Amino acid sequence: MKITSHGLSVTPPPGWDASIYLRPPGPGEVTRPVLHAATVPLPAGRGDYGSGLVETLGATDVFVALLDFGTDNADTALFASTAMPGLTPDMYRPKAMQRVIAGQAGVQRFFTAGGRAFCLYSVIGSYAAAQSLCARANQVLGSLEVQAVGG
Repeated sequence: MKITSHGLSVTPPPGWDASIYLRPPGPGEVTRPVLHAATVPLPAGRGDYGSGLVETLGATDVFVALLDFGTDNADTALFASTAMPGLTPDMYRPKAMQRVIAGQAGVQRFFTAGGRAFCLYSVIGSYAAAQSLCARANQVLGSLEVQAVGG
């Protein structure tokens, strides 16, 4: 089932849980869309980069996050790539995680799409199974759509 919100769309594979949301802003804070997709149920109290969720991943599980960094950051040096990232197994690294968890690996890529800057972050439950788990993450990424600013 396709999920569309805040200029983002994703069609998660069967058995995946996915959502697109805006965190309630704190005083003086601007929040932007966050997309999460995982092979485990998405807990309500998870962080933007999956804290509260990645700790629950088993050896066959995958988590994908797409964080919108807005139009002001689009095409800056960090977000210079204009290609939607595809992931390869060798991109996943245990030390690329926000917090190292034994056996797991993560990857982070930055890019601009539709005039908006994005961070793609993905975690796999088993570094040893990177080949098959990366393919599962790419299924989600292959269904991702970004609406252009003003589009």
